[in-house]
Amino acid sequence: MASSEYTTSATRGDSILQVENLQTAFFTDKEVIRAVDGVSFDIERGETVGIVGESGSGKSVTARSIMGLIKSPGRILGGSIEFDGEELTTKIEKEYRQIRGGDIAMVFQDPLTSLNPVYTVGNQIKEALRLHQGLRGTEATKEAINLLEAVGIPDASRRVKEYPHEFSGGMRQRAVIAMALACDPELLICDEPTTALDVTIQAQILELLQEIQEDRDLAIMFITHDMGVIAEIADRVNVMYAGEIVETAPVVELFENPRHPYTRGLLRSIPGNTPDEDRLTTIEGDVPTPNEPATYCRFAPRCPKAFDECDKVHPVSLEVEAGAEDHTAACLLYPEDVSQERAIELHREAETESEEEL
Repeated sequence: MASSEYTTSATRGDSILQVENLQTAFFTDKEVIRAVDGVSFDIERGETVGIVGESGSGKSVTARSIMGLIKSPGRILGGSIEFDGEELTTKIEKEYRQIRGGDIAMVFQDPLTSLNPVYTVGNQIKEALRLHQGLRGTEATKEAINLLEAVGIPDASRRVKEYPHEFSGGMRQRAVIAMALACDPELLICDEPTTALDVTIQAQILELLQEIQEDRDLAIMFITHDMGVIAEIADRVNVMYAGEIVETAPVVELFENPRHPYTRGLLRSIPGNTPDEDRLTTIEGDVPTPNEPATYCRFAPRCPKAFDECDKVHPVSLEVEAGAEDHTAACLLYPEDVSQERAIELHREAETESEEEL
């Protein structure tokens, strides 16, 4: 910790997932891309935690790291992923298969990537039931129909015999959610599951996820670039930029009192949030490729609040002010209840402590 007064994170209660200093990189012929670079967060039982940021910020790589789906040329370089008190990063593939699907399930952006076109939807759900719950035959068919009904698919006894191409986009996404639920997971990771859907279907899917969560006390990690979706579904939010989490806060606090300049930029870019301006507000520039160790603020080249030290000091996540344990920001402007010189010193101290721990 940087000091007894300003901490880097809160000590939370019944966390089912704890990610600490996760580092995942991809090794190419030309460079090493640090897609996830020192990410830490946790998720409690029955809670929805949002991961938000522009494309290329590391959201999906974080999810795939948790699921054990990082393939060559990528690999996890360091950090800890603890699920229900069990360390995942040390497991071999055979051990990971018991957790993937059974304890942690994932819903991807495009349901067609999760559904095999040559098998009926029912057969694919029954396969998950066989692998993770030991159900076969009539019993598995009955449960597959129950799951399709649970996710709001009408005439489930007929639809269970149909193929993915016979389902609409929204129905396919519901079927994928049913497949995930067939594994009876404790944590559901949703990687932009509503992006390809129209607004009406999107609202139905979000409502469905909330109902399932209440019924099963399910923890959800919801990844998106849509701040409106985050406002609808999340309890807490982690804002990612260039492989790092730059702000963490409860969802209402984040929308009412965003602190990091990047978060403010994301919120200002939502249509309707700046009605007095003639044009839609955007964040100038692009997310950089994190191909070198972060010895500075990666957002500084795009930041309207940047000053000289931003190019020299790497900010870490600290409380935005004393006592604000649930609201942290990786920005040299914070903690805001101390002088700027002291804030910079606190970030230097925290960064040094973090390096010593490694």
